[in-house]
Amino acid sequence: MSDTTPPAAGEPPVPPVAPQPPVGGYQSAPPPQPPQPPQAQQPQAQQPQPPAPQPPVQPYGQNPPPAYGQAPQPGYGQTPPPGYPPQQQQPYYGYQAPVTPPMNTLAIITIILAFVFSIAGIVTGHIALKQIDRTGEQGRGLAKAGLILSYVFTGLGVLLVIFYIVFVVLAIAIAGTSGTYY
Repeated sequence: MSDTTPPAAGEPPVPPVAPQPPVGGYQSAPPPQPPQPPQAQQPQAQQPQPPAPQPPVQPYGQNPPPAYGQAPQPGYGQTPPPGYPPQQQQPYYGYQAPVTPPMNTLAIITIILAFVFSIAGIVTGHIALKQIDRTGEQGRGLAKAGLILSYVFTGLGVLLVIFYIVFVVLAIAIAGTSGTYY
């Protein structure tokens, strides 16, 4: 861009600088300008500037008039005109504790009962999973772990009882066939 106004009286003309195309994808530095002779500063009369107009102060709850091409914003307590979305309050980004759902109590009881009384752990585990599905609480993994342990310990307990019964029956059968009576 060059200035097309003629130079003021006493100022030498400044030649316009033409833009140069970039070389190799990079712009080259402009050529050095010849040094200009120092110019004498002529005192200019400073004219006082009028003060900038201040926008009128709006009462609380009223918005200033919209600029050209902008939709008017409703004031406090007013509904927006049809076709415009309602104003949304700005989010607060202060120090807030994260909201986490509470832990399901039956899930904790299930993991404990898996080691103490596994049949009760099976019952409470299924109830806990249904409650977690319904309420969205935490503890789903804990309830599943307690339920799995309850099934494993119940299965081991049943196998232990079966082996005990088989052992007692075999012991009685072997003792009855030995033929020696005291």
